[in-house]
Amino acid sequence: MSFTEHSFKSESGYTLVYSDWGDKDANPIIGVHGLTGNGFDFDFLAEDLIQHGHRVIAIDLAGRGRSDFLNDPMQYDYDHYVSDLHTLLDHLELDSVDWIGISLGGLLGMRIAGSENSPIKKLIINDVGPTVPQAALDFIYNVIKVEYTFKDIEELEARMRATRGLTWGPLEDIHWTHMAKHNYRKREDGLLSYAYDPEIARVFENSPIGDVDLWQKWKAIECPALVIHGAQSMLLTQDIIDQMRESQPDFDLLTLQGCGHVPSLMTPDQIEMIRTWLSAT
Repeated sequence: MSFTEHSFKSESGYTLVYSDWGDKDANPIIGVHGLTGNGFDFDFLAEDLIQHGHRVIAIDLAGRGRSDFLNDPMQYDYDHYVSDLHTLLDHLELDSVDWIGISLGGLLGMRIAGSENSPIKKLIINDVGPTVPQAALDFIYNVIKVEYTFKDIEELEARMRATRGLTWGPLEDIHWTHMAKHNYRKREDGLLSYAYDPEIARVFENSPIGDVDLWQKWKAIECPALVIHGAQSMLLTQDIIDQMRESQPDFDLLTLQGCGHVPSLMTPDQIEMIRTWLSAT
């Protein structure tokens, strides 16, 4: 897979890493992963999009993958994430981008796209809306606050298949092997764990979506938007979609059967749908 790896410093001094795919003069797309993901979640999508006139920059947010884990877990908040993403754009010298946000990345995309002088000209949100049901927040918190350990990568992959396999939609062995390869870290005791800091769960104890009214941000979005919806999602329900339509009627909706939270964006059919929307919009 043909990306280059780069890093930059946040305003707070920690190091953030990103993968940069494609021609530097091509149309730039920022990819922001979900709560426990990282930039490698975009590899299959990026491999395709760079063949169709796009450049893809996929970041590892703080506490994920190759980026620094933070000494102060209370810095795993939305203000820091947004600040880091603006710093990334400054680092790349980009003032206009497309955006693909998976869950958390979609929440951050809404915050930025709904702000004055937003750099986002096309917005794709994967399976999240301006609000998240409390039952879903409670479930996520109870899952991520635990540090899971595995004796080897095969054991980790087996758990990913048993958990993500319930909701991410149809995936092949190549996708599972890829995710396992890029979603583990070695602990000091020699065991493996997931490639995210379990302290990211601390934000759920205070402000799980943040202090910003995302409904106001959603209403203020002026760029074309595509919302991807896993038909069996517990985060993006039909009621939330209906409310989104009432306050911002012009967005495009893509509902994917056989998926919950979140559609993987790794399979050829899902990739083709995203590519087609980007080209037609």
